[in-house]
Amino acid sequence: MLGKDVTFRGGLALLLLGAAMVGIAITLEETAGRLINGAGGVLWFASAAILLIAAIRTRPPAWLWLAFAGLTVLVAFVVTPSALIPTLLGFIPAGFLIAGLAPRNRLLWAVMIPAWYLPAHIGAAMTRVAIRSAMGNEAPMRTDPPPTAAFTPLLMVVCGLAGGYLAVKIREKARNTNTESG
Repeated sequence: MLGKDVTFRGGLALLLLGAAMVGIAITLEETAGRLINGAGGVLWFASAAILLIAAIRTRPPAWLWLAFAGLTVLVAFVVTPSALIPTLLGFIPAGFLIAGLAPRNRLLWAVMIPAWYLPAHIGAAMTRVAIRSAMGNEAPMRTDPPPTAAFTPLLMVVCGLAGGYLAVKIREKARNTNTESG
């Protein structure tokens, strides 16, 4: 069972802690906010690496990696989780879809979306800056904590998990219904 996997639990704990720290940093001023935001970001990236290791160990099919990458990039480019509604509409469906597609370790894959959101989001921002710069336009890049609601970073993780949990429960119910009727 995935719940017994120390790598998954450790990665999830780091992700929750990192997201909480980024949320706290949003409420703070100047140096303290930047320091806590940086530390939270480091934990977030570390959790993404740990969860990646956990995912690799499950030997998933190649198509699942493609689906994961596509959903993560879609969320990073399209969904700007600056408030409650965009976060809910982005991360719950993404967690649900990847968990529904995963043949096993569904919650791991649901948590991978918010874990890899930050690296993908930063990559998307750097891409936008590079494109603007190449076009001769001003290309500023924000270095302060994100201008979002303080609850949003942690909510991304919870929403990804909630979507994954919903997919797991629906699949369990379908399996139980098929077993009873068969």
